[in-house]
Amino acid sequence: MRSPFGSFHRLTPKTVLASLVLVMALGLSGCAGMPIDLSQLPFAEAFLAPTPTFTPTPIPSPTPTPEPTATLQPGETPEPATPTPIPTPQVTIPNGFTPVVDENLGYSLAVPGGWSAFDLRSPQFQNMANTFGMGAQLEPLNEFLNSPEGEQLGVIYVTDLMSAMFGGLPTALNVFVIEDAPGWTPETLVDMLDAGIQDYASMLGDVQIEALEPTTVNNIPGVRGAATASLASYGINNTVFAKVVAQIANAKIYILTLVTTQDQRAAKEPVFDQIIGTFRPE
Repeated sequence: MRSPFGSFHRLTPKTVLASLVLVMALGLSGCAGMPIDLSQLPFAEAFLAPTPTFTPTPIPSPTPTPEPTATLQPGETPEPATPTPIPTPQVTIPNGFTPVVDENLGYSLAVPGGWSAFDLRSPQFQNMANTFGMGAQLEPLNEFLNSPEGEQLGVIYVTDLMSAMFGGLPTALNVFVIEDAPGWTPETLVDMLDAGIQDYASMLGDVQIEALEPTTVNNIPGVRGAATASLASYGINNTVFAKVVAQIANAKIYILTLVTTQDQRAAKEPVFDQIIGTFRPE
């Protein structure tokens, strides 16, 4: 089997954390009258700056113990091997949620009523960035969006925009799909992410990882995690809460990131769980 680290250049903390950075950049750009420098956001250096050299410690694959082969008696026909079943995604679409399908990247989910699509590549966003003093940051952002990693950025949806208009942060979700990632398991993905986060600790800001564990997400093998990040060192008196799930299917890794402010966590986390319950590869 191809080593899971064969696609490491695509699957770095830089790639994974880009999802959270873009959501945070979107939220902060809505703060009334506040010019935002993307390079000063927590985690931003992890994808706006050149990627530091990082050599992961290979995780040895256990050698399976071969099962004894039954000795056939004269006249007996060997039984055919039982194929490994492919998990079928199991999702629930709550009432009032709108299904969204990304045929290009190959996944679907559903968003609650009142959430709005947001396209970072659209003229509307580019104009808004200029209006809020982010024009200087559009070039590195657009370079990222046009890069192979940026092309794997999926939908972004936001809500609580009224809060952003008065200096707060909106609630947001986005999807990132890592192509060409055969051989990964939930365990190797967790180990890689954990090792990568430790190596990038000086670049990540004040982040507290609450959970990062292998699991199944809607009957698909994956990873589930949660984290908080204080923005105090960046002159912003707020803390963000992020919930992340990843599904491994079709030789790809599908990552859903959901972000809100810590004071909204109690109200938003149940909604996040409902959204996660709709998420599936197609």
